[in-house]
This record gives sequence, C-alpha cells and structure tokens, in this order.
Amino acid sequence: MKRTFRILTTILFTISLVASSCSATREQQVEDDLADFRAWVSNATSNVAERTEEDWKRAREDFKTRTEELDRKQDNFSAELRQDYQSLKQEFRNADEEYQRHVTGEDLAEWEQRLLGQWADLDSLNETNVREVYIALLENVRAQKDSWDNEDWEMAERVLEKLNERKDDINGNIPTDTEVKIKALQMEFRTLETAADM
Repeated sequence: MKRTFRILTTILFTISLVASSCSATREQQVEDDLADFRAWVSNATSNVAERTEEDWKRAREDFKTRTEELDRKQDNFSAELRQDYQSLKQEFRNADEEYQRHVTGEDLAEWEQRLLGQWADLDSLNETNVREVYIALLENVRAQKDSWDNEDWEMAERVLEKLNERKDDINGNIPTDTEVKIKALQMEFRTLETAADM
C-alpha cells in the first residue's frame, strides 16, 4: 500500500512538474513572439518618410499577417503583455498615418470627405454605424468611378483601407450579420476596381 502511495505521489509530482514546465515554456514563447514583433515595429517605423510606396505596402501587409497571428494568441497574454501589444500596434498605425500624410498630404483627408461624407471622422465609427459608413462609401464610389483614373482608385483604396483598419479596432463587437454585409460591400469595391483596371 505504501509503495502504491509512493508511486502515485511520484506520478502526480512528475505531472505537475511537466505542466508547470509547459506553462513556463508557453509564457516564454509568448514573450519571445512579442519581443520579435517589438523589434519588427521598431525597424518598420524608423525613417517612415524615406520609404518607397512599394516598400511601405509590403510593411503594411507584413503588419497585417503578424498581427493576425498574434491576435490568435492573445488569450495567452498577461494583462501587461496585452497592453504592450496594443501599444505596439498603435505605434505602427501612427507611423502609417504619418506615411500617408507624407505621401498624400491633404489629399487623403479630402478623399475621406468626398467618399465618406458625414462619416469622414472615423473616430465616430462604432458597431452600430459601421455598416452605414461602408454603404456611404460604396454609394459615392458608384457615383464617381466613371471619371476616375488609376491615382483616383488608389486614393479610394486608401480610404477603404483606413476604414477597414478602424473597423478592425471594433471587430469583436460587430454582429455577425453586419460583418457579412460589410464583406459584401468590400467585395463590391474590389469588383468595381478590377472592372476599372480592365
């Protein structure tokens, strides 16, 4: 009986040791992932004004890929790491806004007003009005697209990208049926853009 008890105690101790080791390893992995992201953000956001358009476009795509992956791991983040992660995301977004201002000057603000109208201030966006903003965008794109050249479409795409980024900030609170309707509007924009290219 004592021998059985000793064996069970040893097994339980081993299991708890392995479990705590796995937990420590997982925490270390999360911290390493965040450290990699921090280094990437620091590198990506330095000398923003000197970046080429193609280079910055790649950086934005890389940011999207990296954040999608880290977003899936957020459940394993401590409150402190989650706050750090949000700060790093905001740092990149601020750099992106700086880049957009550098490249387009006041043009982007004018295009936001032109395509979003009363919704041009994206800070007013929330889960209840986000679909209306996409509807306004598409109505204006449909009405104006026939006179657009490639540069106009590029500006319209920047407005859409900025709107998409703002929507992502409130993503968790948007009802599923609203998300589906927004996806349809985003697809319509891409269809109109592709048709214009042809």
